[in-house]
Amino acid sequence: MELACETQLVPEAQFSVTQRYDRYSDSDHESWRCAMCALSNVLESRCAVPYADALRQCGLRVHRLPRLSEINQALARLGWQSVMVDSFIPPPTFMALQAQRILPITRHVRAYSQLGYTPIPDIIHEAAGHLPMLVESEYRRFLQRFGEEGGRLRYSALDERVYFAQKRYAEFCGLPNPDITTLSDLRDELKALRTQQEEALTPACLLSRFHWWTVEYGMVGECAKLFGAGLLSSSAEAIASDDTRKEQLSLNCLEYDYEISRMQPQLFVADDWSHLNDQLTHVIRYIA
Repeated sequence: MELACETQLVPEAQFSVTQRYDRYSDSDHESWRCAMCALSNVLESRCAVPYADALRQCGLRVHRLPRLSEINQALARLGWQSVMVDSFIPPPTFMALQAQRILPITRHVRAYSQLGYTPIPDIIHEAAGHLPMLVESEYRRFLQRFGEEGGRLRYSALDERVYFAQKRYAEFCGLPNPDITTLSDLRDELKALRTQQEEALTPACLLSRFHWWTVEYGMVGECAKLFGAGLLSSSAEAIASDDTRKEQLSLNCLEYDYEISRMQPQLFVADDWSHLNDQLTHVIRYIA
């Protein structure tokens, strides 16, 4: 299957890679173990689903990096599967996979020094963050619908430039000792493009904001339980969310842009899973 941007076709198969499990180092396994121990403690009372049980249902273990084959064997019971990728993949490809009930997982493991948070996707974010929520059937429905609707959008040349600028900035942020001058230049480039984008927001841009405030940083229920992968893969952000300003999820969230390398200044809370799905319907109607 291919999904078109305004300027190019992006076949998802070109981003699939083998996991090469035997190439993970002892430090990689240690990063996973330390991150997962911290997350298990923090998320026991904060996650929107029973976290420890959800890990098991998705084929994940606290004390060692997961194998893709084990994940897929577990996810098959939920009607989903995963594919291994190297890093960022373009939004059209991500949406195409999601529509087919496939979640991409980056094989990279963040450095021990970045256990609290890293701006680039890694196996901790995507396996420990995204996968556990698949045990909730209404959330699975929401995620697949999101992919289907996102796959119908066309991405402008500016949307594409913003994506690549964000990718360059995040990947450079993720380096152990990034050059400050280069980092500043990349941040300025991204900021300038986002300013241009703000002047003519496209449906794809608006949908990406809704994705950020739900799939990545969403909360649900009266007690504001966490379901966004950005919160479920960062113990520091999960704890910080207790005191972050919160608003009820609505079309209002589309007015808020986001910054990938800092804590979120506000979060949005869906009343329940039905409300979350209803808001996706409202967003699709609004951007049509």
